[in-house]
Amino acid sequence: MAYLCVSALLGCFLTFKVSAIELIITDDLVVRDLDDKAVEHGFLSQKQTIQLTTGEHTLVIKYKDVFEDLDFAEERLITSDYFVVKFNLADQKKLILSTININDLAAAERFSKDPELTLLDEHQQSVVLTLEKLSDYELTKQVTKVVNDLSIPVVAQTKGETRTKDELTFNKQVIEKIDVVPMLKYWWDKASQDDKESFLLIINENMEIKK
Repeated sequence: MAYLCVSALLGCFLTFKVSAIELIITDDLVVRDLDDKAVEHGFLSQKQTIQLTTGEHTLVIKYKDVFEDLDFAEERLITSDYFVVKFNLADQKKLILSTININDLAAAERFSKDPELTLLDEHQQSVVLTLEKLSDYELTKQVTKVVNDLSIPVVAQTKGETRTKDELTFNKQVIEKIDVVPMLKYWWDKASQDDKESFLLIINENMEIKK
């Protein structure tokens, strides 16, 4: 029995070691959150190394570095706003997350306004990642939480059938619990040019009706 217990524990330990993926983050990137949890002081080593498992992961980070301003003969600290990085890990063993090449102050300033990162595995193969504004990410989380909390009613509908009272009530509750202005901005940013033009036509028509 003791032998079986030790074997089971050893098997669990080996499984953990095999599934652990080492992510190294370059020093010019500052991590605030990992998978929606704040990164506590001392969580990262000096080399900014994180142990991850397979699956989806989300980082909230910002860019921060110092460059020499040749015009004023002084050093300048360049920082970006916090933004979100999403990626999915499979069978990788070691990865490094870094910025694109930033060689001077002008490049750093451009990067701070429009970040671009690379994620490479141990074979120098690129891993797909997506970047997102922090405000958009937080708004999506807010909407998802409200919808899940309210538990949308399941209603069977036939083609052409109008929405039920329950559905209309649910939609009203969602709107009441969400800050509408950021929501409008969120969908405006995601809309195509045709969608934006159609929306502006609707606004103009409503304005004409109110006159």
